[in-house]
Amino acid sequence: MFPTAGDEDITQVTSLTENPTTSSNDHNSTENTQISSHHNNRELTLNMLIKEIVFCIALALTAYGALHNTSTKISKHPQAVRFFSPESVVVDWYRGQLSRALSIINNADVSFVMYYAPWDAESQYVRREFEKAAMILSHRVHFAAINCWNPGSECRIQHNKIPSWPILMAYTVNSRGVLYKGIRDAHSMVKFLELIMRPIKRISLTEDLVNMLSICDAVAVAFTPLSETSKYYNIWYNVALKSREFDPVGEICYGAVTSEELAVDLGVDVVPNVRLMLWNDTKVSKELINEGSRIQQWNESTLMYWVLENFAQPVARIIPMWKKAFSFERYVDGNPILILFTPLNPMYEQLPSYALLREVAMEYSNCKNNATNQWTSELIKLQQIQRLLYQQKNVTSFCDGYKFNTPRKKHNHLFKKEIESRNNKYPWSNSTHKTQKNGIFNFLLKRDLDISKAIDNPEDSQLLSSLNLLQECSMTVSDPSYTDFEQCQSYEKYLNEEQEKNMNREIDTSMLPFEDDPYSAESLIQDNIKHFCKLMRFAHEWGPTAFPTRVPDERRNVTNVQGLACATNSTLYMLAVDSVKNHHFAEALGIDITSKKDMTGVVILDSKQESQYVLSGDYNAKSIRDFVYNFTAKRLKRSLRTRIDDAAHTHYFGSDGLQELHASNDTVNIVDLTTKTFRRLVKTPGAVSIVVVCGGACGWAAARAAAAAAGALRAGGVRAAPARLDALRHDLPWHYHAARYPTVFVFPADRSREAESRSYPAELRVSSGGIVALALRAVRAPQRMRVRLALCAHAPTIAEKHTCLKDIREHMTTVIGRNLKYWRGTEDRELKDALLRRLQHLHQVSFKLGLIHITDLSSNSGKQSSLINSIIALSKHWHIDVSILRRNNTATRDNS
Repeated sequence: MFPTAGDEDITQVTSLTENPTTSSNDHNSTENTQISSHHNNRELTLNMLIKEIVFCIALALTAYGALHNTSTKISKHPQAVRFFSPESVVVDWYRGQLSRALSIINNADVSFVMYYAPWDAESQYVRREFEKAAMILSHRVHFAAINCWNPGSECRIQHNKIPSWPILMAYTVNSRGVLYKGIRDAHSMVKFLELIMRPIKRISLTEDLVNMLSICDAVAVAFTPLSETSKYYNIWYNVALKSREFDPVGEICYGAVTSEELAVDLGVDVVPNVRLMLWNDTKVSKELINEGSRIQQWNESTLMYWVLENFAQPVARIIPMWKKAFSFERYVDGNPILILFTPLNPMYEQLPSYALLREVAMEYSNCKNNATNQWTSELIKLQQIQRLLYQQKNVTSFCDGYKFNTPRKKHNHLFKKEIESRNNKYPWSNSTHKTQKNGIFNFLLKRDLDISKAIDNPEDSQLLSSLNLLQECSMTVSDPSYTDFEQCQSYEKYLNEEQEKNMNREIDTSMLPFEDDPYSAESLIQDNIKHFCKLMRFAHEWGPTAFPTRVPDERRNVTNVQGLACATNSTLYMLAVDSVKNHHFAEALGIDITSKKDMTGVVILDSKQESQYVLSGDYNAKSIRDFVYNFTAKRLKRSLRTRIDDAAHTHYFGSDGLQELHASNDTVNIVDLTTKTFRRLVKTPGAVSIVVVCGGACGWAAARAAAAAAGALRAGGVRAAPARLDALRHDLPWHYHAARYPTVFVFPADRSREAESRSYPAELRVSSGGIVALALRAVRAPQRMRVRLALCAHAPTIAEKHTCLKDIREHMTTVIGRNLKYWRGTEDRELKDALLRRLQHLHQVSFKLGLIHITDLSSNSGKQSSLINSIIALSKHWHIDVSILRRNNTATRDNS
């Protein structure tokens, strides 16, 4: 305890004062000393109290601080480690050094950057796909990865509100980044980067435009003359780049015409200008060619919005992104939908299966009263030629057999002229040649290139060889083994007539004196072929090209679907979905896509009719047209999908698995049905079938109720078979369509047709008693009586047993009265005798039923056994020949 007034310590403190000296006045000295001591004691006591108060306050503050200043529970973030291995071709800035990474990215021609978080599962998945793409394009594209999550890093500080990972961006020189929104697999990334590296194709000849129209869904062409600043061309170039955010697979092809003379030949008088060539129309923006506002409107945002807003295609390519999306929403408006499931390999320049559906869609929508009918008809034929040509190619054998030139000394001083004459369609060729006027197809017809004749006689067609040379000569001119090498030379000879006059003139060149000049035209060609073959080998990892099966005399033996869209009030939307990445969509619609040729199948969904139709045969030009025609004519038979998953990969165990549930001490097997086994079950007589239809896996309550009802029916001598069906996986015929789930169907034992069924009331809860009551309506009176007798034996109380027996007796009285009325009302002797025999057995059962007491409701009761024998005898005489009743009814109508 701290010292207080009156303690010995205070005394000890006061005793430290000096001793009083001897004085002549002893009394006064003693008194003065006592007064002084009392005053000192008061001061010391006050000082001690102040010290105690201060000490207590300090102690309280210390305790308060100790309780509230606990050590932090947040541990330090781990040290950043490499996300990609050191040997990877991807440059990994795992510490988030954003400025250093961007300095290198800005110096590369094309860069592809992955902003990632190392803990993110999606980033970890994309990592291996990103590295695969880097291994293919590392010699042309700089691949980098930046850790933008590392706390305290430069990337995290500048970009701290990224909603999701990873973010993939492509950068080019002097351009903003292009966000990649496509599928995050290596093949799709490579396709996207190929489009970024070559966003625009220069159109130097009319044939270039024809070739683009025969391959692409739409062609956007800008007529931009090259000026000192090339302002308009640069804007169009950025539009082509930025649009790949919304079109990562290249459905829109971008071209540029830099020659004003060629622009005039193509019907363009005012430049700059832009046109969007679609399958059924050519869009021209009036705002962009307005003299007063042309410069203001010629900007990236306006041009890109106009192109994307007006883009339309006959077949929409749906690419689900594995996230919550509404890819199909705009097509589900009540109109039917045709979906083609086929491998949509992004690496191939053409997809023949997709191209065939595009031809059919163009024919289907090309009505005769359309103003662009002729344009669409010619384009259909041109695309069909291109598809047939592509099917004849063998890229694998070409790449395997291609021989690259070895370095050799240049002896020909006209080497530069030779290279230019052979490869004038390459982007580095600066020569633009004038072609015939009055449009593309008039140009073809002037050269005697009849498209219809080409399709009918593909082997002898000049157009086939012309288009073939347009596509193949530029790729194979350096191949000595190429069989059409001379044709390529003769084909392009007319383009260089003026230059042929100067062949003897010496040409100065800056190229190296040997063939190993990496920037020579021939070296660039060979490098392009190497790159092309590398891409094709990589594309084969996805899968080979899917070709439609060939049919004999394909052009003459097909159904005409021209203009069928105008013959109906609804439009058939046509979609294409990749069957490799999205095979589960096809399986959910009832198509076993893995067993189809080239994983290609077609289905039509009609939401108004709540039906679907699946193409049963192989996919080819005839079958798809017949399929569309028969659907329009309402000749197709509805397809009932059925799907059983493997038990190793899902909780659903299919129709071959039997689950055992116990009811009434008897084993009851509930069978899982499919579409086929359901039809077989309802058509097979002999037992009362109880089918529970669920919207998914049936719950425990509904399954147990069906099992208990079957057990109760079996206890009454009625054969009963419970079953269940998942309606989300297995379709049912029209008359069994359930409006809500679960729904219970009961089929009688003596059924001869499917429609003889009863359904459980939708507003009532499914129970075993309710199912038994429903089943009793489907059985005959003797069997119903046996079941009710068995139910009385299981009544829990004596009062309920009395009531149950009373109800059976009253019901028996009603049955006897009804049959007695029939006997009295009929005049047919044969029918009267049959009813009399029935009445005799009914009276026998009624008599024995009156002798039964509740104590006799047991299996060893003699009275109950006698009653059951009488009921069995009644059931044998219960059936009356239907022909007798029909004759009786006919006689009654005649008498009336």
